Amino acid sequence: MEAETLKTIFLLLIAAGVCAALHWLVGIAQRRVVRRIAPPPPPAAVAPPSLKRLLLDWTGNALRTLIWVLYFAFLINVLPHTRTQFENLGERLMRVRGNLARWLLDPGINLVIIIVVTVFLMRFASALIKAIFHLFERGAMNREELATRRRLQTLSATFRGISQAIILFIGLMVFLRQLGADITPILASAGVVGIAIGLGAQSLIKDFFAGLLILLEDQLSVGDSVKIGETSGTVEHLTLRVTRVRGLDGSLTMIPNGSIGAVVNYSKDWSRAVLDIEIDYKEDVDRAMKVMLETAKRMREEAPAEIIEEPVMLGVDRLGNSGVTLRLLAKTAASKQAEVGRELRRRIKLAFDEQGIKTPSPTPQLVLTPPPQVKKGEELKR
Repeated sequence: MEAETLKTIFLLLIAAGVCAALHWLVGIAQRRVVRRIAPPPPPAAVAPPSLKRLLLDWTGNALRTLIWVLYFAFLINVLPHTRTQFENLGERLMRVRGNLARWLLDPGINLVIIIVVTVFLMRFASALIKAIFHLFERGAMNREELATRRRLQTLSATFRGISQAIILFIGLMVFLRQLGADITPILASAGVVGIAIGLGAQSLIKDFFAGLLILLEDQLSVGDSVKIGETSGTVEHLTLRVTRVRGLDGSLTMIPNGSIGAVVNYSKDWSRAVLDIEIDYKEDVDRAMKVMLETAKRMREEAPAEIIEEPVMLGVDRLGNSGVTLRLLAKTAASKQAEVGRELRRRIKLAFDEQGIKTPSPTPQLVLTPPPQVKKGEELKR
């Protein structure tokens, strides 16, 4: 008896060693095949693994799992008491299999069809929406519009999530109805819960709908210079619920989308730099206008991507107390009006100094106060 026990233990140890060796060999073979067929991407890359690599990984894991399943079956057959227990378990499993087969022939097939159709529709709707938005993203990529691509990606993820949630809910209701469950209380409860959530989160729902309209209508984009109410600055982050605006002084204002009314966007498609330059009354107005326009044209030749059209000299805009105001317009790329305006003012100042054109200087004013009046009686006394 002891000899048989030792023999059984010896066989189990040998089988365990063989399984461990096979497990190790499968891992080595898997790594070699992966390196040859589907080499890994470089460390700097962030792309997901390829389909070939995933299939090879799954195949290797399945083989290693199969090795230990076979070892477990061998263990059951070698040990006498486990063999008897598992023979009884096998009989019970056969009965369960027969009942399961009868159940699958009637309602099970319908349930499987419902599950398969629901999963298929979810995947199909997601892929269709993703493909549609991908076409728009390709057009935006050709124009190098990063903000547009971000907006389309946000909309794509939002619509995919909504469509999948709706299809999943409908599929779940059909699945429960096929099982014989009464879904009327579920639908009624869902309606009551939806009404309660809608009443309790009106502002939140309003923010989400307003954010969705902002993205659909492309009212704002990340990087735009805007004025929302009393808040002015650059849009730093934009979601379905909130818009974050960074002010010139570095302050960050978070504005719920539902509270956004009128929006002034200084960066939509193009901008314009408006220069009001004041010169002295004694200077030649036509010569000053010519110098300003030539300076702006030279800057456009040097930076055509920033000044996208020929500058326009409007002429004399105002006659002030101390000088004449000349107005020049320069159409610029989006959000470039401030940079272009500062550089143009610097160049015009240097050009005026070179041409001897003077800006008005403050003239000193002498204010004389009248002497105090003296009454006649007081004058006689003096």
